[in-house]
Amino acid sequence: MSWLTSATEIDIPSAAHGTLPGFALQAGASLYRIYRRPDADWVPPPAQYRKGRVDPPPANSSAYGLLYTADSMVTAGFEARILRPIKDAGGLNDIELVPEMVDAATGLVLNPAPMKAEHTTKKPVVFVDLESPAIAAASGVEIGSPVPRISSWRKLTLWVYDELIAKGDGSSILPLVGVSYISTLQDCTGRNFAIFEERRDAHISRGAPPASQVPLDLEELQRIWASA
Repeated sequence: MSWLTSATEIDIPSAAHGTLPGFALQAGASLYRIYRRPDADWVPPPAQYRKGRVDPPPANSSAYGLLYTADSMVTAGFEARILRPIKDAGGLNDIELVPEMVDAATGLVLNPAPMKAEHTTKKPVVFVDLESPAIAAASGVEIGSPVPRISSWRKLTLWVYDELIAKGDGSSILPLVGVSYISTLQDCTGRNFAIFEERRDAHISRGAPPASQVPLDLEELQRIWASA
């Protein structure tokens, strides 16, 4: 299942590596996130907990922090592992909610309730397309096919950070703020946008806390899926 994204393909000129493929978001574009810990709507985890798909490799865990966002609340739900794909009675794609983990003795839910946040871009911004062959050629890092390797995703994102973000390259037309990739989860082809923390405040507006820090409306997710 896929959802329309407001991102458009764009060529990102760089001084050192030529033209690199990316995706642009217009000013006012929404970016969605589902989270559980306080302030995780906006603040990346400490270095020792950076274990996401495009976080730094373990040896470089303090190099940068990333705010993972998605093009729709449903994509965010898949990425946060609160939704999973199923087949309905007619054999068509459908979703169901992943049951919350509970304490076997008390029956109490173990984790904080999932929360939602909707951030917006302050101005047009661009993201490097991590799945582009041109990025693989420029960096010398192949993420792997048909099954991308997590270690390669992280190594490639570190290359983007070292060669573009840290050097201020890639922003001659529009600000380069992060990396983008299609969800790798079954039946979800939504697009993810990971924002480098040091580029976040200048270019992204936080969904005003505490108003944005409200429990996730699970029925809303099901409505969005049904209308996709």
